[in-house]
Amino acid sequence: MNRWKRLVVLFAVSSVVAACSSSGATGTPTSAGTGAAGSASASARAVPYPDWTAPTITQSMTLDEAKTFVTKATGAQTEWLGPTTGPLASTTSQTIVYVSNDQSYVSYANWGQGVQDAATALGWNAVILDGKGTVAGTLAAMQQAVAMKPAGIMTSADASALQDPIKQAVALGIPVVGIHATAYPGPSTDLSLYMNVASNPADIGAVEGAYAIVDSNGTAKVVHTLDNQYAIARFKAKATETLIKACSGCTFLEEMNIPISEQAAQIPADVSGLLARYGSSFYITTCCDNFYPYIATALRTAGITSDQVKLIGADGPPSAYQMIRGGEYEIATQPEPSTLFGYEAVDAIVRAMAGQAPAEWLQPVYLVTKANVDKEGGSTNQFVPSNNFACHYMNIWRGLNKTC
Repeated sequence: MNRWKRLVVLFAVSSVVAACSSSGATGTPTSAGTGAAGSASASARAVPYPDWTAPTITQSMTLDEAKTFVTKATGAQTEWLGPTTGPLASTTSQTIVYVSNDQSYVSYANWGQGVQDAATALGWNAVILDGKGTVAGTLAAMQQAVAMKPAGIMTSADASALQDPIKQAVALGIPVVGIHATAYPGPSTDLSLYMNVASNPADIGAVEGAYAIVDSNGTAKVVHTLDNQYAIARFKAKATETLIKACSGCTFLEEMNIPISEQAAQIPADVSGLLARYGSSFYITTCCDNFYPYIATALRTAGITSDQVKLIGADGPPSAYQMIRGGEYEIATQPEPSTLFGYEAVDAIVRAMAGQAPAEWLQPVYLVTKANVDKEGGSTNQFVPSNNFACHYMNIWRGLNKTC
């Protein structure tokens, strides 16, 4: 294992640790997955996501190693790393429901589109219910989904806030699959999720740090912004901080908490404070790109140019693609797979209906820069891996042997 990878997993090797949900509630990733009737279980596995509460930096990060990391993250994603075997999907039309946390947010909408695409390919019916970004809205949508008694339910809302209807669904034999419904990928019996589809948050944070190292030629000064009420955001932050501190010529300046609900009001003053403390030459990394339009406006107002303060993001909404393409402050982002996550969630439903364990795998993180901004789905401002995932899943679901 090379050195950058040891940095990412260094803190996981000693124990399996308690994990937090995306809202900060506790939950433990386990080896157990529940089938449609709660009977299937996955084989034991070591949780590959470290506890970042008290890391000890014992490795160095050289510029060459960071370049290797970045080269891999920016490369084409043609290789299929997902499952190649699994149960056949029902040829009888099934109804599945996707409870979106907020259909006005592009990532949630794209995941729902993937669910619809997969259902259409199977001859199934997919219903999308919009939680409209509120706990009350997602709770009502989940309750409506359970009342429909579908073959399966998928949700991008916070699973910890939906435990009553989720448990009702499981009691009725309806598997529930999360898409970013908690902080970590994999099954979560504590939250009654047969499976949670997500990327590896440690890798996302690490790639941000590595890109700052490379772009600065090993001299990056970095501020990390996050909303620290979210466990996944804290996780990414510590991964970024770890790599920057492991770079001998780099400086980690500070971690700045910005509640998403207060970003419009708080960011102008925060940016002014950063410029007063550190001057006008540093990088900002983040948990989520939604901060960056506000930060870009504040930098522009302060007369800071795009070659002075550079932004490296995560999530990859269209605004991030547009800023990168236009060379305006943001120089890189890591989008989540869009429609692929919907296909993964439907595959989990298929496996749960068959009483089998979920397919646990992770699509590698992808770093979008100006050099590759129109690749891997980037021409439509989203990340669609070029690995023909839809074809591979249909081979499994319909017992085909099609070359993908």
